[in-house]
Amino acid sequence: MRGHAVKRARNLSPTLSRILAAFLLLLAGALHAAQPEPHARVILDQLISLKAAIAAAGAPDNARYLTVWDFDGTILDGDCSEGLQRNGEQVYPGLAQVTIEAGLSGLYPAEGGFRQFWSDYDWMEEHVGEWMAYPFIVQMLRGAAVERLDEVTRQAFKQYYAAHIFATSAWLIRQLESAGIETVVLSASPELFVRGAAESLGLDRSRFNGIRVAIEDGRVTEKLLYPVTWADGKRERLQQLSAKRPGEQPVVVIGGFGNSYSTDGPFLEWIAKQDLSGGRALAVMINGGEAPPRYQGLFREVRQQAVAAPY
Repeated sequence: MRGHAVKRARNLSPTLSRILAAFLLLLAGALHAAQPEPHARVILDQLISLKAAIAAAGAPDNARYLTVWDFDGTILDGDCSEGLQRNGEQVYPGLAQVTIEAGLSGLYPAEGGFRQFWSDYDWMEEHVGEWMAYPFIVQMLRGAAVERLDEVTRQAFKQYYAAHIFATSAWLIRQLESAGIETVVLSASPELFVRGAAESLGLDRSRFNGIRVAIEDGRVTEKLLYPVTWADGKRERLQQLSAKRPGEQPVVVIGGFGNSYSTDGPFLEWIAKQDLSGGRALAVMINGGEAPPRYQGLFREVRQQAVAAPY
């Protein structure tokens, strides 16, 4: 197809021919980048086979099958809250910066406020811990109108983050959804942030879970809703989401994906150690490095690099 189009371009003006040829080269590169890495098809086949085996072993016909995904570093290359830097240069800003500069913070001014926020946030993370620093990202938005916040996050995903989604993660999510295996996102970023990715990933906003605060009269408050979805809190939130409730479809969690042993290890361990009829659930660690003793041999460890806008 590319060769045919370049041959036809010879009948155009030299300038238009160069423009068309350059466009086709860029398009070919984008299509190549969007292809999944080799481990994707192995994982897909394993999860589809596991779903079939569980159904054959007597799972209810109306059961919902889920895979549970961390977001930052697992679906997105980087961090939607903090942003991404490489070699001292900003690749994209985080939503903490974007929302402050949009005038949505109840604590920090739009002009110059992000620098003060980052100083406070960095101090909390270093001297107190993530359990306080991570919730502060959404708590500092107290008073913001949720409708306006949703609009800002949606636009930010279109402008900054969609092009940095791991191509393999996006491909797997699409293929699993087509096979009747639902995607649930479980993030240590604010829920009000990560659900901005719904359109980019083609998922309903209800599938996104993160650190939550109470919403009163359509506005953000600083009142945390527990558990805080970091480390053991992720496992606790997953147990809430997968618990069988009267009158609801039974839920079977057959897979999980994360990128950090400290942040994602507990919920991935819970997934991997479930007592499922039909086989063992698959827990995948993406770019996580060497497993600590607690998790050695428990997760499938893979490397991902290619990024591409999923749609």
